[in-house]
Amino acid sequence: MSSVRLAVGLVLSLLGTLGFGAIGLRVAPDLLMLPVGDAALRGRAPLAMLAGLLAGLLEDLVSVPGRLLGLHAFTKILLGYLLASVAGRTVVVKPAAVGALLGAAVLVESVALVLLLWLLRGEVLLPSPLLVVARAAGTGIVAAALQAAAHHPGASGARRDAG
Repeated sequence: MSSVRLAVGLVLSLLGTLGFGAIGLRVAPDLLMLPVGDAALRGRAPLAMLAGLLAGLLEDLVSVPGRLLGLHAFTKILLGYLLASVAGRTVVVKPAAVGALLGAAVLVESVALVLLLWLLRGEVLLPSPLLVVARAAGTGIVAAALQAAAHHPGASGARRDAG
């Protein structure tokens, strides 16, 4: 069931990313980080790393031409492993904690991308710090909202009030 959830998450994230691009939103949340975080926060490092690989390759395919294929895949695999390591040592279920963790992951990914581009191409391409923070905040807000919706008593129908 987790592979179906991953596939659905990746498709929805890709569609959302393409939708944000189509409307020309300058600072969009990193929706492709959400399936990676979902797999990682369940404490499954191999699935989180696979999610990172697939999400990163999708991001590489739809991102600005001229980037190195596999660049985002590498960073998302690394973040999937790191997030799964955190989830394996702590319990992260509160929406604010999930949002903060995935927002921080976007910041770490941005730093890793700058370092990788510098190492691989010899170029230092620094993104606007304000845009990076806005992207991280947007990702954190979306992740927190999804976490809150997933754990709302009426979300799964599992808890029903008898009275």
